[in-house]
Amino acid sequence: MGNHDTRHDSPRSCRNAFCKVVARPTLLYGSGTWVTTTRDMTRLEAAEMRFLRSVKGYTRLDKIRSEVIRRELKISGIQDVRSKHKQNWINHLERMDNTRLPTHALNYKPRGRRDRGRPRKRWQRVDAGTAQST
Repeated sequence: MGNHDTRHDSPRSCRNAFCKVVARPTLLYGSGTWVTTTRDMTRLEAAEMRFLRSVKGYTRLDKIRSEVIRRELKISGIQDVRSKHKQNWINHLERMDNTRLPTHALNYKPRGRRDRGRPRKRWQRVDAGTAQST
C-alpha cells in the first residue's frame, strides 16, 4: 500500500476549514465595494459567531466571549478580513485607467450645494486600514 498518512481530521477541524473556505467568503462576497454601517458589521459578526459557536459546540447559554472562541479556533475577526477586502478593492481601482467607470465613480465630486443639515459621508472614500474618511 505505501506509507500514506491515514490520519483523519476531526469533524470540528473540518468545520473550521469549512468556515474559512466557504462560510466566510460567502458572508463577505463583494464586501470590498460595500458601504458598511456599524449595524451591517454587527450583523456580519453575529452570523459568523453563530457558526463558530456551533463549530466549538458552545451555545449562547455557555456565555463564552467571542474573542475566546476566535482564539481557540485561531480565526481573526470578520472586520479584519473585510478591511483587507476593501483595501484590495481600493488598490485595484487605483491601478485602473482613468477612463474606466469605477474610477470615475470613486473620484466623483458632485457640483452645486448640499441641502442643510449634517453632510452625508456615504460617498467619501474610507481608508480601510484606519476607517477614517479622506
